[in-house]
Amino acid sequence: MTDSGAASKNDSAAADFDQIYRDGDTAGMSFERLPWDIGRPQPLLVQFEEAGRIAGEVLDIGCGPGDTAIYLSSRGYRVTGLDISPAAIDQARHRAVLRGITVTFEVADATSLDGYEGCFDTVVSSQLLHCLEPFQREAHVAALTRVLKPGGRLIQFSFTLGESAQFYRLFSISEEDLRATFTPPEWSIDTLQSGHMEGFKPPEQLMQRFAEHGYHPDFTEDGLMLLPVCVLEARRV
Repeated sequence: MTDSGAASKNDSAAADFDQIYRDGDTAGMSFERLPWDIGRPQPLLVQFEEAGRIAGEVLDIGCGPGDTAIYLSSRGYRVTGLDISPAAIDQARHRAVLRGITVTFEVADATSLDGYEGCFDTVVSSQLLHCLEPFQREAHVAALTRVLKPGGRLIQFSFTLGESAQFYRLFSISEEDLRATFTPPEWSIDTLQSGHMEGFKPPEQLMQRFAEHGYHPDFTEDGLMLLPVCVLEARRV
């Protein structure tokens, strides 16, 4: 694995995500709504599901407030959503009850995933990898290798924001990083391409910092910010 995300400029791995979900504060700023909490699954994930690329027992790792897991459960999959934040899991369980959807939500560490060995046919991962230090990514990928059944599929979206990632206290994940991480004999990459994820516009202070460093994100017609990501589909050999 390469270390293109410079840890000296990034403390996302030390972030208290439980506090973030409770208070709405991240990157040293107060957010009216957390940027990744758009209240529905990402369009990229919906495209994968509609194309038949999700199957069997599904793990939504780093599930946050649960919208992806709830969507997949509503489509007939048996889904487990795991997140390190108890506050996020509480929100996810509440949303599932409101929507009348049955999903298993539990608190778990994405770098270990103890107790889930060989349980899943598909893992979906949205906006998790870029929150992890390089050494944590190694442990996380090892954990994914254990929990996926042979032949199982990982579908993963991770930011590739370059230097602008540091303003969200994230690491920028490149295609080179992913090719160096998901390697034989454990993994085979089926898809690795660029894409965009949607998020709420951050405070103006952060937008100004983006502009000062030459980053000018695009927006959807309904005002959601489009953030560049690497789209990975990999097979557990």
